[in-house]
Amino acid sequence: MGLIFNIQKFCIHDGDGIRTCVFLKGCPLRCIWCHNPESLDKLPILSFNKQKCSLCGRCLAVCSARRIENRTMKIDREKCIECGKCEEICLSDANEIIGKGMTASEVLAEVLKDKIFYDTSGGGVTVTGGEPSYQPDFTLELLHLLKEAGISLAIETCGVGSRDFYKNAADLGTTFLYDIKCIDPERHRKFTGADNTHIISNLYYLMGRGADIIIRLPLIPECNDSDDDIAMLATFLNKNKGRYRYAEIMPYHTLGTGKSEKIGAVSAYTHESTSDDEISHWCSLFASHGTNVRVSK
Repeated sequence: MGLIFNIQKFCIHDGDGIRTCVFLKGCPLRCIWCHNPESLDKLPILSFNKQKCSLCGRCLAVCSARRIENRTMKIDREKCIECGKCEEICLSDANEIIGKGMTASEVLAEVLKDKIFYDTSGGGVTVTGGEPSYQPDFTLELLHLLKEAGISLAIETCGVGSRDFYKNAADLGTTFLYDIKCIDPERHRKFTGADNTHIISNLYYLMGRGADIIIRLPLIPECNDSDDDIAMLATFLNKNKGRYRYAEIMPYHTLGTGKSEKIGAVSAYTHESTSDDEISHWCSLFASHGTNVRVSK
């Protein structure tokens, strides 16, 4: 059984062709800019959209963690047990429990509904999150079922999983969308809560196996986008040219900030979405080091 928080169809930026992305809960890193903060804990969590709330009061009858104060619904997160009763009773879809237990067979049945689109576009299924290696047994079981069904495999990973996980995934012919957030271990620790020694080691392992790798570079203004940061990334990419398919910049966007508010968390990073000028500057810096990178939409 895996804990899933979204199955998103018709994705075109997370691997080849038209894909379905299966989002898993749980990640050991704590990147301050996380775009999916609802995915971090490997437990269900309540998302409350105050803009949708009509203050009808129906949820008060089933939840002791709530009260209306100054025309605003207040939720005591310490009392909330994520039972889902508020979601069931709400008429305006303001409440949502994020995280649903599903078997690998149930996920397979859902993604198979769009197999015709994978077959005609060269697409498939991308397992993402959260972090797929944080639910290793479930992820590998799902990958096995997908392969047996003739579906192209990909996982998006920050590289923190065990060596056995990446070995088994690679044995299945998986494409790896592999995040590199910083080359410098201390800066990586500063912004993600962990150094990157194990992450880089896993990447070298996959490169040595000849795995299909797309390197993703989440560049975050004022965090990991300095001239020195980009110079280190460019040096790494140049050194390993030919051992990965291509590298692409993942520009920062503000979607995670709104999600943090809905789950009662405070975003640790605030910045406007990446501007075209910032992206152009990054691309120019990479080019000045003789490195070509793509930009993800």
